[in-house]
Amino acid sequence: MQRLIGFGLAVLLIGALAGTAAAQGTPAGAGAPIVPGQALGSFQLGQDVDAVVTSLGPLHSQDDLSGKGLIGYYWPLRRLGAIADKSTHKIVALVVSLDDTYKTDKGVTAGSELEAVRTAYGREDSVDNHEDDETLVYDKLGVAFVVDKSGALGSRVSVIFVFNPGHYRDIFISGSQ
Repeated sequence: MQRLIGFGLAVLLIGALAGTAAAQGTPAGAGAPIVPGQALGSFQLGQDVDAVVTSLGPLHSQDDLSGKGLIGYYWPLRRLGAIADKSTHKIVALVVSLDDTYKTDKGVTAGSELEAVRTAYGREDSVDNHEDDETLVYDKLGVAFVVDKSGALGSRVSVIFVFNPGHYRDIFISGSQ
């Protein structure tokens, strides 16, 4: 069974973002909206990633997502990440981690309970199960919620991904399942 790029990406993002999230005094989102399939705060899917880098400042890391032609960009002190197409530099996915100031159009934030996600959005299109978390994928809407299985955020959202509807597999899954 091939491993998920999304799992590796989620581990990188969660590890990098969670490790420093407590260090930031002012929340980056401050009431910023999450629009599934479109935007995370003021950042838009399809936007040139260089504009995001300019806006958010120095990167913590930049990782080549081999085999996908994608590059991941991470700002752990901002609790944000972006995935861009390597050739066009256009953003194909955005991520926010451990920041309850970013809120979806239906009121879901980091810290929302699993059942609150399902109440707001209905049954997910698919679930990516991992050892420490599961990702509820709403592929038709362009949003996915990572729900921790244990710890302080057990059964609660820790990470939210925004991507173009119907493209979750293209961005986050390696090979066939």
